[in-house]
Amino acid sequence: MRIVHVILALGLGLIVSGCASVGNESLRHLTREDLESQLENGKTTKEDVRIALGEPNTTDFTDSGNEIWKYKHVRTKARVENFIPVVDLLASGQDVMTKEVALFFDSDGLLRNYNMIEVEDEIRTGLLTANM
Repeated sequence: MRIVHVILALGLGLIVSGCASVGNESLRHLTREDLESQLENGKTTKEDVRIALGEPNTTDFTDSGNEIWKYKHVRTKARVENFIPVVDLLASGQDVMTKEVALFFDSDGLLRNYNMIEVEDEIRTGLLTANM
């Protein structure tokens, strides 16, 4: 019975330790279609965006007084081979999913343009796979 508890605890530990995320959680499940349905150039205000996405991660200003709000969410997931003894030394790594949304507001606070990018990448850290 004790061995079953140990196996369950190890399995749960592997599942919980496999993922990490940082940034604006409202972007995690946001799709391009969701964004298009929520935003309309020339009509959506900064307050509308703040309600939909929360506070921006960064805010930049242009010389003409316009604002650029940027939102970012990064999620990493450990690869299965990270949890296999010896194999993790040779071929470990993480899968990385990044979402970024940039919104351009005019001096009246109305949305003029926006863009969303999604990038899937991997980080390899094993002796055989690093820097490939």
